[in-house]
Amino acid sequence: MRRSLLHDESGTVESALVLLPLLILLLSVLQIAVGVFNREIAASNTQSVVTRSGLYSPDGSTPFQRMASEGITSAAGLSLSGGGTLFVGERQVHLPGITPILPQGESFSSTGVSIGENP
Repeated sequence: MRRSLLHDESGTVESALVLLPLLILLLSVLQIAVGVFNREIAASNTQSVVTRSGLYSPDGSTPFQRMASEGITSAAGLSLSGGGTLFVGERQVHLPGITPILPQGESFSSTGVSIGENP
């Protein structure tokens, strides 16, 4: 009796039918969570690059050169009437896919805005 219970494989097919969709569901939830987290990190990183570029110039380069050197793909500046410049930078981000739901991954853009004072 005891030996037959140890070698009984009557539940293996049902286990596989349950575990595969459960694994896909788990990876999908993980991909959504990682995507949300990475969007926040990318937004914070883009904002810090635009702010740093608009305010700080140790080497004498322009803010647009500094933004381009740190991965900002699109940058614009608008002169303000009271003095200073409004800087807007945008970065394209691509995240790899980890589930069959989004096999190509996820692409999005993050934007940062800063005001730089003219010396």
